[in-house]
Amino acid sequence: MVKQRMGSVDVAGEVACLRERVVGLRLANLYDLNSKTYVLKLAKSGSEGEKVFLLLESGSRLHTVQVIRDKPDAPSNFCLKLRKHLRTRRLEGVRQLGVDRVVDFTFGAGDTAYHLILEMYAQM
Repeated sequence: MVKQRMGSVDVAGEVACLRERVVGLRLANLYDLNSKTYVLKLAKSGSEGEKVFLLLESGSRLHTVQVIRDKPDAPSNFCLKLRKHLRTRRLEGVRQLGVDRVVDFTFGAGDTAYHLILEMYAQM
């Protein structure tokens, strides 16, 4: 049977893997696939090297993907707002808040840091 949602232990494991793979990369762009699913395109600054696509789905999952699925022609207003504030910022940290299924992505450092919080609780 295929798992529909990530548990707290799954989130902890994925966060540990993401820390090694994406911390230090810059946000090149952000895409919305629908109102709950976003893809962060992360890349090393100043090079055409590795690009990592990180899929974030509110309420159920987060993981890296190889390619971006079909995306809408025009981004949503929320996606545009995220792009405005986060694009070109360095991802400084990924952490799970306690043992909850909540992940904090920290872009930038100090007083100018932005936090993108992903909650993986299903809306009933």
